[in-house]
Amino acid sequence: MKANLSHPRIWRSQYLQSIELVHGVSKRYSLPRHFHEELELGIRQGDGWQFNYRGTMYSVPSNTLVVTQPGEAHYADSTSDLDCTFRGLRVGIDLLQQVATEVAGCKTALPSFGMPLVHDRDLNTQIVQVHQALEQSISQLEQQTLILNLLAQLILRCAENPPRQAKLGEERQPVERIRAYLEDHYSQEVSLEQLAQIANLSSFHLNRSFCKTFGMPPHAYQIQVRILQAKRLLRKEWSINKVAVETGFASQSHFGSHFKRLVCVTPRQYIQDSKNVIDFDA
Repeated sequence: MKANLSHPRIWRSQYLQSIELVHGVSKRYSLPRHFHEELELGIRQGDGWQFNYRGTMYSVPSNTLVVTQPGEAHYADSTSDLDCTFRGLRVGIDLLQQVATEVAGCKTALPSFGMPLVHDRDLNTQIVQVHQALEQSISQLEQQTLILNLLAQLILRCAENPPRQAKLGEERQPVERIRAYLEDHYSQEVSLEQLAQIANLSSFHLNRSFCKTFGMPPHAYQIQVRILQAKRLLRKEWSINKVAVETGFASQSHFGSHFKRLVCVTPRQYIQDSKNVIDFDA
């Protein structure tokens, strides 16, 4: 029986070549026995489904993450009276190995996941949020950071023999260099690998150290700097579209959503409110 997903979508981001994403909505979902060369992370939101893996049939509740090892044959089947959403991430083993090594701070074995069902509400919520974010026009830095954090948490919480997480040291000077670089190049697309090279740290270690020092990850700091610059340009009566382009946002709507989230008003409201100057000497 073939999968019966209405308008399924399978794609790769230009910034995440080791990740394949799947998104579909259906009442019926059925796949014959097959396997993937990647680690597959799948989650179905809606009625539960049946999953046959390593000779065992599992009944999978809604919003439960299913982890399938590379090369392991499996099949799935589900019938529902309501539309259900399926989200999948297929992770290349090279990327999985890289993240495990960065988490441990030294060369380590490829993570193995014995149990296919992950009953971890926080992790299951995280994978849905990451998948939803990757469907949007977000920056290269944010995409790479979201995937790095997700895979690190998966390895630390679910791997059979998880590596011991390397301890943070004193990295104030390297992360200060990264902060200065983000401020000087706020409108440019930068990768996590670029920043890691500048700091001479692994991507995972850089992200943790930056968060510890400045209270937010590099991609969030980049967005904050962009918004601060956008406010200056809006006060100079630049058009909203021109400001979005100048500050490095993928689109005007993407700029507007971040502006509203951080400033609490839309760019247009900010322009209007900036004209209201109170003269206390009057």
